[in-house]
Amino acid sequence: MRKCWQYWPRLIVNPRGKALTPRFKMLMGIAAVALAVAIGTFGVHRFRMQPRFPYMAQPLAEADYLAMAAKPGWRALRLEVAPGVQLRGLLREPATSAGPWVLFFNGNSAEMLDEGQHMLDALCADRGWGGVVWAYRGYDFSGGTPEPAVLDDDGFKVYSELLAGQKIRPDAVHVVGFSLGTSIAAAVAARASANPPASLTLLAPMTSLYLGERTQLSLHRYETSKWLARIASPTLVIHGERDVTLPVENGRAVAHAMGSRATLLELPELGHHDVLVAPAVQEAVRVFISQHTAGSQSATSEQGERIGQ
Repeated sequence: MRKCWQYWPRLIVNPRGKALTPRFKMLMGIAAVALAVAIGTFGVHRFRMQPRFPYMAQPLAEADYLAMAAKPGWRALRLEVAPGVQLRGLLREPATSAGPWVLFFNGNSAEMLDEGQHMLDALCADRGWGGVVWAYRGYDFSGGTPEPAVLDDDGFKVYSELLAGQKIRPDAVHVVGFSLGTSIAAAVAARASANPPASLTLLAPMTSLYLGERTQLSLHRYETSKWLARIASPTLVIHGERDVTLPVENGRAVAHAMGSRATLLELPELGHHDVLVAPAVQEAVRVFISQHTAGSQSATSEQGERIGQ
């Protein structure tokens, strides 16, 4: 039996059924190569257009970590998430053990725990809420190296640890993520959708971004978009219109994909990191958390207006 490839020359025919000339075959080959190059160039261009950043992980001395943990109302946390891989964290004690609690996932920062502690103090201090922040693998001397799948897994583990360790229900926990942390926060909320956290807040979220050394051909892709359909928690999306790191179109896309489950707040004067420290953002997050705290009274019209300011 003759192999099918042996008939291949007979399949390349012109409309009259005659075999194509060598010159025409050569032109077809050139056209195919040109098309392949164009497709490849388009793919590389799209890849390069995606936000790309280096990991900003830096070591944190044990003495500095313990100094942060020694601040009034705070203590150190450590959690083994894999054999030989331990994460460092900080916990802010609540006025009552029932909470509410804020679990914060920070962005790609060289000062992950320090920024997280300041954010949680701003959100929680005057209301007696509990707060927890963890340093991702490779950051602030947590063990291991960061990768999208393992950070998503670690995020769910620290969420589960908070529930078990404090003996609280999911509706006592409010998950907040900033920048890179929005992909992890969204993953946690999606994976916990059967027993979801009370609320989810995404500050300056991305749809997707790449992290790694700029010389690498294969970078780590982090994304928020793939989790959005599975999120059951009411969600607040806040984005600064002057954000050039992750432009406001990212926040709009996230809120649009979530439909009625999400509230979008755009702030015209804020850039990327401004969203993490601006008092207006912190107040909007506090109001949103208060509205969705178990046992709280129904949100007043004044609270709704304050979120929209």
